[in-house]
Amino acid sequence: MRYFPDSVQTHSPQQVSIKSASDRLRRAGYRVTRQRLAVYGFLHASESHPTVEEIHSRVSDVFPRISVATVYKSVESLIDVGLVKPIYVGHAATRFDASIEEHAHFRCIACNQITDVPVNRAPVLGDELDRCEIIGSSIELYGFCSPCRRQKLGLAPEG
Repeated sequence: MRYFPDSVQTHSPQQVSIKSASDRLRRAGYRVTRQRLAVYGFLHASESHPTVEEIHSRVSDVFPRISVATVYKSVESLIDVGLVKPIYVGHAATRFDASIEEHAHFRCIACNQITDVPVNRAPVLGDELDRCEIIGSSIELYGFCSPCRRQKLGLAPEG
């Protein structure tokens, strides 16, 4: 799978998103490189919330000489311009999410799978935050995913 369109003939959602990412990076003073756009393209197409190592593994299929350091720098620039959010998972490697719409995450504490969970309304905030500037939020739900729960309880796998 290619994560970077060499020439945009059609306007698929990913290609439009790549153009938007290019514009945001350029406006923030970052160089728009094929590698940086490939990292964003992979993240944008992924629902797995990958680590830098997983991103590197997949993007190096298209760019065999890309280094892990380049992937780290690319991800950092994408976070800086608001195109990617980090997901901190305790002592495990940080994962990344290009879905910037408001949503929560469910993390299985057995297998570390992360699933997006829609959030239907904003939380009601108390007066103690009146003089604060809120710039983001993160909601993490955790427990056991269905397969891990079934295994924990000694039940047969679903299916």
